[in-house]
Amino acid sequence: MKIQYCKKCLMPNTKPYIKFNNVGVCNACLSAEQKHTDNKKSQIDWSKRIKEFNEMIDWVKVQKAPFYDAMVPVSGGKDSITQVHRLLNHGLRILAINIDYGIKTELGKYNLERIPEMGANLMIFRPELKLHKQLIRLGLEEYGDPDLLSHTLLHAYPLHIAKQLQIPLSLLGENSAFEYGGDKDLAEKNEITEKYFNHYAANKGMTAKAISKKYNIDYKKMWQYDFPIEVETNENIKALFSSYYFKWDSNENLRIAQSYGFKQLQEAKEGTYRKFVGVDEKINRLHQYIKVLKFGYGRASDHACEDIRLGIISRQEAKELVKEYDLQPLGSEYIDDISQFLGYSKKEFLNILEKFRNLDIWKQDNQDNWYIPNHLED
Repeated sequence: MKIQYCKKCLMPNTKPYIKFNNVGVCNACLSAEQKHTDNKKSQIDWSKRIKEFNEMIDWVKVQKAPFYDAMVPVSGGKDSITQVHRLLNHGLRILAINIDYGIKTELGKYNLERIPEMGANLMIFRPELKLHKQLIRLGLEEYGDPDLLSHTLLHAYPLHIAKQLQIPLSLLGENSAFEYGGDKDLAEKNEITEKYFNHYAANKGMTAKAISKKYNIDYKKMWQYDFPIEVETNENIKALFSSYYFKWDSNENLRIAQSYGFKQLQEAKEGTYRKFVGVDEKINRLHQYIKVLKFGYGRASDHACEDIRLGIISRQEAKELVKEYDLQPLGSEYIDDISQFLGYSKKEFLNILEKFRNLDIWKQDNQDNWYIPNHLED
């Protein structure tokens, strides 16, 4: 199988949800043109959207919420710090909610502590680890996705709290259907819906309810992993994508986060050239590595494609970065720490990973080294 790449960025046709138009340009690049082009016909009117956001803030204030006016799910990364920043100086009572399932880095802990210093309350939720480790292992072994249920928990639990505490506004991050290529109808939404959650957060319908039924796990222990439908049906609760109102730009989000004391890595770690991502916890590196095995591209491609769309680097410069970082093997630091956390021997862990290598994409040379034929060739 020969991989085809977008003619503007480097996103391959193996990426889930990606679509190319008749001249070979991906839908993520087409979305970016709406954000950045000078073509007045297609350009998003950001001043109008900021006005809509301010009107939403005014709506929040008249709700007279009992405890908090706004909620933000936070990791402590640059994006979630920026989301809190968007709500400051409006006189709102802000609750930030973090999910911690046990393998945060020291730098991640430091950055998370910037949030209460900004002017928000911080709630840290730790799920039952025996169950959550079971769910990570299940996602890894059965689907090649250790974040399968972690992702739904990160999306759903803060919304459950917003519902229970009657918080009128939840400010989420980016709409991935728009930013990275996906369903056109969902890409145009300004708020999260059950359909969006089940398609993107729950990986094509692998919801907690579905997992509970399929693997005979008590759903009473898993409710917080599923989307609270009241967030969509209750007109007094809004859960909105920040990227709909403010142009999504990782580099600008970094600048904003650094103004509050956010620290990045001293040097880039494996998998990408950026020093300000993957600093919170370690399992996301595993998720990104398996993506390389399955689809032939990794996080450096994600970041390089965004930087191409932002006009920061050329397509040729992006190729060099992707060649250097994208296909790097999983390092011993991650292998040792994650296998120990999940209760695998090193051999068991590596065997699980290897079974997800896509042999339609990957080949071996005479020295048994894996490679992708025609990698990054137009």
